[in-house]
Amino acid sequence: MISRKILLLLLTLPVILGLIIGYQITNDEGKGQEELIVDSCNLRTENSNNYIKEYLIPTKCSAPVAITIDKEGIIWFIENNNSKLVSFNPDENSFIGYQISEHYVNVQSWSIIAVNNEIWFTDHQNNLVWKYTKSENKFEYYKLLTENSYPVQILNNKNQMIVSEIFGKKIAILEIDQLVTNTTNGINEISPEIDLDVLGGIAIDDDGRIWYTMLTWPIEGHLGSYKDGKFTSYKLPEEISSPVGISIRENQIWINDHGSSQFVLFNLDNNTFTNYVTSSSKSEFTTTLPYWNKFDNNGNIWMNVHQSNTIAKMDVERGILIEYEIPTRNFDWGGISNPLQFDIDGQGNIWFTEWTENKIAILNANKPLGFDIEVSTREISIDNNEMEEIILTIDPKKELNAEIKMTGTFNKNGVISNISITFDQIEKELNVKKEVPILIKPDNLSSGVYTIMISVESEEITQSIPIKLIMK
Repeated sequence: MISRKILLLLLTLPVILGLIIGYQITNDEGKGQEELIVDSCNLRTENSNNYIKEYLIPTKCSAPVAITIDKEGIIWFIENNNSKLVSFNPDENSFIGYQISEHYVNVQSWSIIAVNNEIWFTDHQNNLVWKYTKSENKFEYYKLLTENSYPVQILNNKNQMIVSEIFGKKIAILEIDQLVTNTTNGINEISPEIDLDVLGGIAIDDDGRIWYTMLTWPIEGHLGSYKDGKFTSYKLPEEISSPVGISIRENQIWINDHGSSQFVLFNLDNNTFTNYVTSSSKSEFTTTLPYWNKFDNNGNIWMNVHQSNTIAKMDVERGILIEYEIPTRNFDWGGISNPLQFDIDGQGNIWFTEWTENKIAILNANKPLGFDIEVSTREISIDNNEMEEIILTIDPKKELNAEIKMTGTFNKNGVISNISITFDQIEKELNVKKEVPILIKPDNLSSGVYTIMISVESEEITQSIPIKLIMK
């Protein structure tokens, strides 16, 4: 068993590790550590590219994480350093801050949702769940039953709020019409039957069943469900030992592993797992750490790929992963802006926070991509020392500067191993359709099923196609 402190670093706050090392690079003589941190986070500017636009938060060093959008299109987020709930009107480019409490001066949140006239959010620092009623400009709070439970995710289930308690290893169910401010009234907890070190994320299916992940990193991860007093449990693939983000739609459960570069699809119709991996890390970190995930209205699964500094979409229908580069890269933090949470607006655009950069940002998900890719086959059955050829077709819509890259589910960071993949790199300034032969030859690769991601990486987006590799 590993300690709660280590688990906190590995699971809920991997950026704390950056906090420990990230500000040490500033070495102005005569300044204390706290003063250096303030100076560093003050130096921020808005950046943008063809897909993403950033907005600098007026309050300096606010450390935003939780973010959501209400039905009017107003963005809401929490300033973790200031105990403030903030609204942002994109049409007016205006921010309004609301002090959450005078009594609780250290309100910090990982998860926030908008439900009708109300904004609900977790507070892991004070072990509370908060509700803000917009029409009354009023805050109320509700006390969780388990002390130091670290509530990290909140979801709405009709007349209930469902909360994931990471260290409490419980799921809190809040009956909305029974809640009384400053009490535990109306709150019940369930304890999953699998007793691992940490509870991960939660999701709710169309039947009201609660799905959750649990883990003992780096030993094992489990998927479980609960309804009407009954539990089910599924052991996740060996490679998925830090499952966090989880979403379900039409018996398809997507789970992100926040200890590696992998994410997994679990098909409830036949109880099968399919592992995927992101493209190679675009930062100084070797693993990309896919974090939280959500479905859009078209059935695509979105995720924030924390340590690669991208927002990614798995186009489920086309079977293509698209990763969008965030325009800010802070190399004091290993080349990332710490995109820790996101939400999807009514137009399908992605809003996300940049924790260390004091920003929120929008990704225009409706903007056409600059190129298309396809492959001649999506599945290969092969033996060691045999060779197969795949044809990658790249179709640029405008002049394209890009590289072909490869990752696979052979190890946690996606690096290709025990297999030879050879191809000719595409020329710069590609402006016509191009077919690229790719030769694949396993060498001492164990029998089993793997996924190879064939990627085309441009300056602002990377598109990847998964190839199912069956080793005989």
